[in-house]
Amino acid sequence: MTAIAEHALGAMRRTLPAVLDPGLLRRCYPLRYLGLMAACFVLMRPIMVGQDPTLGPLMKALTAAVFAWLVNLHIVRRIPLSTSVILFVLYRLASLLPTVYRDGDLLNWGYVTLSQLSILMLIELYAGYSRQERRRLLRVMTDLLLIYLLINYVMIMTGTGSVASWGQHEFFAQPSYLLGIRTRVTDCVFPAILLALLYDSGSRRRWGWRTVLALTSGIVQIVTLQVATAWVGAAIMAVVYLAVRLHLRAGGLLSMRGATILGVAVTLLVVVARVQTYFAAQIEGLLGKSVTMTGRTDLWDAAIPILADSPLFGYGINSQFGAFIPAFKGLLWQAHNQYLQIAYDGGLVAVGLFIALLWTASARADASRCSDHVRAAFIAVYTAMSVMSVSEIYVYNMGMFYLFPFLASRAQELVGDGGRPERPRADPRPSPVAAEGPTGTITRIR
Repeated sequence: MTAIAEHALGAMRRTLPAVLDPGLLRRCYPLRYLGLMAACFVLMRPIMVGQDPTLGPLMKALTAAVFAWLVNLHIVRRIPLSTSVILFVLYRLASLLPTVYRDGDLLNWGYVTLSQLSILMLIELYAGYSRQERRRLLRVMTDLLLIYLLINYVMIMTGTGSVASWGQHEFFAQPSYLLGIRTRVTDCVFPAILLALLYDSGSRRRWGWRTVLALTSGIVQIVTLQVATAWVGAAIMAVVYLAVRLHLRAGGLLSMRGATILGVAVTLLVVVARVQTYFAAQIEGLLGKSVTMTGRTDLWDAAIPILADSPLFGYGINSQFGAFIPAFKGLLWQAHNQYLQIAYDGGLVAVGLFIALLWTASARADASRCSDHVRAAFIAVYTAMSVMSVSEIYVYNMGMFYLFPFLASRAQELVGDGGRPERPRADPRPSPVAAEGPTGTITRIR
């Protein structure tokens, strides 16, 4: 027995150093990504999770914790806030004042603000790290959205979703899945495609399995759920991507700033000038939709007089997440237009700051140096989402719209190496997902 024990102890002495080797731990996916994956899940939570009566309050508390953790890291590492982040803060503060003045829902305002600001701060944090760590962030965010899409599709096919209704009005009840009602799948599809393209751009295959999975799962769900707006967005994305690649050098409308201008211009033309009435036959024949855009023009007609009563500062965030257009039996609707909705939340001040935010981030993106493939991906997806925001709102729920110009503004830092595949490092840097311990040493957070 003594010989057996000594043999076992000897084996342990030889094995433990290898098991506890930091290099081995860094190569282990669950340990390497778990902490970052959990943080991203809190900030990029699916709609069903955020609306769950049990998980919802927990998500709010965890969001505050993640935000505090990121603030601490920014202070410890002395990371300055970019102009884009400062403009985002000012833009959110513009809706805070009317929310307080009109006794709105401060909890909703804070929840949305902290989660969206935290995503931007996380990108700012990782933009200054090694290429290995930057790719880690892209991989985690991509994998998380792909998991959402797969779960959402399984729920669609098995009919295991819930029923979303507005108040007590069962007439408007419709199936809701992990990502929300059928039109909300767009919130995840386009960001997933972009993030997959960005991550795969740094590998040997620029169209890897993540990109293929994001495209196929997104198209299948758009077809299954019959989301007309997403079809328009997908067509725009494909055309713009090819145009940028064929043109080789982006410029004019084929740029991030051009996409920003296009989003504002299309809103003015469709919402105010109603240019779609001149193409009624084409729209009805191609999309099978009327020029009212499934009743959206009626909502816009009702929204504009309301906004005119408080044009400068708006009305703030209410408990209905911005629903303000009256319908029958006390039912309220959102504006179904991104700029009109922002005008309700914070008036023309918020709209101006929002455009300034998009323009500043877009200008930095256009000035950055990255591969044609990456630049085309940014411009294509951002253009598609900017046009789709004419009839939808992408600054609520997951709030992934901000990712497009902001990630693009950091393209040079994140994927600015021309898409060359990663080379193994002999001495990898410690994970940036860390906090400073009481002795001043860096303690890894898993």
